[in-house]
Amino acid sequence: MSKVIKKYDITQCALYKCRSPRILKKRLVIKDEEYKDITAIVKYHGFQIDKKDSTEKRNITAPNKRIKEIQTRMLQLLQKVMRPEWLISGEKGKCYIDNGLKHIHSNYFLTMDIKKFYDNCKREYVFLFFKNRLCMAGDIAGICTDIVTYKKGIPTGCPTSQLLAFYAYENMFTEIYEVAQSHGCMFTLYVDDMTFSSPKAFNVKEMIREIDCILRKYGHKPKYKKVKYYSHGRFVPITGTIVTANHDIKVPNRLQKKVYDDFQELKDLSGKKLSVEQQKKINSLKGRIQAARNIEKNKFPEINRLTQAIG
Repeated sequence: MSKVIKKYDITQCALYKCRSPRILKKRLVIKDEEYKDITAIVKYHGFQIDKKDSTEKRNITAPNKRIKEIQTRMLQLLQKVMRPEWLISGEKGKCYIDNGLKHIHSNYFLTMDIKKFYDNCKREYVFLFFKNRLCMAGDIAGICTDIVTYKKGIPTGCPTSQLLAFYAYENMFTEIYEVAQSHGCMFTLYVDDMTFSSPKAFNVKEMIREIDCILRKYGHKPKYKKVKYYSHGRFVPITGTIVTANHDIKVPNRLQKKVYDDFQELKDLSGKKLSVEQQKKINSLKGRIQAARNIEKNKFPEINRLTQAIG
């Protein structure tokens, strides 16, 4: 799934050693009057979406148009920086499917989520990234922190959020990677989903203990009900994919059932004039079919053909 994208060391980033307002305004395309009071344009709105595999709702805090434009420009500059191969989220050319593909040759798996990760990503860590990692002047680092944080944290709906959440806690994730290496495991990170795997069995309890200690050192902790170990021969769910015992990647049963159920509801609409709501449902079904076919190339051939014919 991955594309080869040329990247550079962080010292070559356009934001590296940014020490003057003039340069920052030029790099992020910020107007003089906006820069004088950057907090005046930092505006957000909230909404909810359904949580995956749950009846609960997830709160999203999204930026308004102007601050989103500036965040997008910052993201474009940061995306050109080299990062560890084990980071999947926020990486141009990578998606959740790559997370599963990284582990298809393994036999033993550990998956862990970080509890309320974004809620516990602190403004201080974001500031330290700009000041220490990008070597910015303190006032410039403060302005950049204002641009990408809200209410002393990282908002869930910003274009920069995934990448800044990684950079803010890069030291934490690097320590976790080193623990994985010490246990002979591969490690990948997708936002707050951590996956560890190995062709051989490893000391799961000790590894969980060590990772728990690292997370707590940085003000985080695991979501204990989502800490799962899978021994040899099991089907393993990894961020929207299934890794099989035969070292294949497959569409999760949950997504397959949703496609079948939605198609049964909509299949009799062929040749009929569709309402706005019906067209939305058709479009959602098309999206789910495409998601499945991204994982398994020729999945749902007949359902796909018939759905395309409906509208």
